[in-house]
Amino acid sequence: MTDVSKAQDGGIIKKILTEGSGATPSNGNTVKVHYTGRLLDGTVFDSSKDRNEFFTFKVGTGQVIKGWDEGIVTMKRGEVAILTCKSDYAYGASGSPPKIPPNATLEFEVEMHDFFGEDCTSSQDGGVVKTVISEGSGLSNPRDGAVVNVSWSMTHLDRDLETRTVKFMLGDGGAQGVVAGVEAALLKMKKGEVASITVKSPYAYGHAGNAELAVPGGADLVYRLTLEDFEQAKYKYEMNNAEKLEFAEKAKEMGTEYFKAGQFELAVKKYKQITEYLEPEDEEMDDMGDSDDEGNEPKEEKKEETVPDQDFNKKSAALIVAGFSNQALCYLKLSQGVQAFKACESALKLDPTNIKALFRRGQAAEMNQDWEEAIGYFKAVLEVDPKNTVAANQVKFCRNKIMSYKEAQRKKYANMFERTNFKEEEPAKDTNKIKPDFSDDEADDEAEGSTEGEAEEVQV
Repeated sequence: MTDVSKAQDGGIIKKILTEGSGATPSNGNTVKVHYTGRLLDGTVFDSSKDRNEFFTFKVGTGQVIKGWDEGIVTMKRGEVAILTCKSDYAYGASGSPPKIPPNATLEFEVEMHDFFGEDCTSSQDGGVVKTVISEGSGLSNPRDGAVVNVSWSMTHLDRDLETRTVKFMLGDGGAQGVVAGVEAALLKMKKGEVASITVKSPYAYGHAGNAELAVPGGADLVYRLTLEDFEQAKYKYEMNNAEKLEFAEKAKEMGTEYFKAGQFELAVKKYKQITEYLEPEDEEMDDMGDSDDEGNEPKEEKKEETVPDQDFNKKSAALIVAGFSNQALCYLKLSQGVQAFKACESALKLDPTNIKALFRRGQAAEMNQDWEEAIGYFKAVLEVDPKNTVAANQVKFCRNKIMSYKEAQRKKYANMFERTNFKEEEPAKDTNKIKPDFSDDEADDEAEGSTEGEAEEVQV
């Protein structure tokens, strides 16, 4: 029997019943186990086997009692062991009524079925899986925008392909050859942490591979990744105006680099940062707290606090308009017409005569095949810039599209009428002399007139 508590205070005593094999799980891993919990007198208070289903949890995250978080990480696949946990490592002085009394020492027979690393993808598709090799320090993880200093060794099928140390801003790694999977994993790591990262092809170099690093197309890669250090990114509310402008300018520069490289999804992400960080917060209610001082004039100091920074507002507005307009351009490249249109509308709220936003709004309408609206939008460009030949050509293009559509519709319905037999059956002679008795010629004329009317209406 072995004391497996970190404090070595006898809080968790482990007795192996069946040896396992291979590695042991690390904090952050998801484990699948069977267990039976007993009091020291042998009374069973819970069992996953009785439910005929494995118990699954993420180890080291406080989802289970302390005795399990510290004891489970010592077990290998296939291992069966008894973990005897003192009350401080179980349910403490309160117990867990009605089955577990206060200050109870508990005995768990645990069978380790399997464990796997932490899924670091936002979609939880298993594309980036992290297994901790060495724990880091601190409580925080770097967030998007943090400057990280990292090192790694990268392998494919046990072939060493790259060893590298690099410092970059999270979210901008692509500009320095950092694959998306590494950035996703870093968001889940702590300072000083060492981890094994399995990165599937879509989060690495995709079908193209990387000839320079000898990475074949479609290859899944394994990184031994170390987060050496990081400088945490500030939240928007932590920045002053100068810092916000500096952040937005850098985001614009990076967005332009990504756009020129054809990385439109990364580009739109950077352009969004401009608008997210610079758009003003909702104004506070003017009358908040006034009820206690009714009739009193507001203090001069409060007036000074609300005086806008005119220089900041001017530069900020220009960057926001550029941010929305460039988002629209990226969405057009990504064939996302609706998103492009929305981005243009946001830009035009701030600058109604912005030529780029006006023109891209027309392009978005074209992409959505809203030809009539597109003509109106391109005419709006010509109102601001009458000599804009590109917009004039787009008006002609949209008109031709409308004419082509109408012609196609005319032919479609003309063919439909030709295939349809409109000849009416000869009516039976009515023996009731009270009702009007139409001749055959009159009935045919009436039917023909009706058909011609319908055809003319469809062709309009």
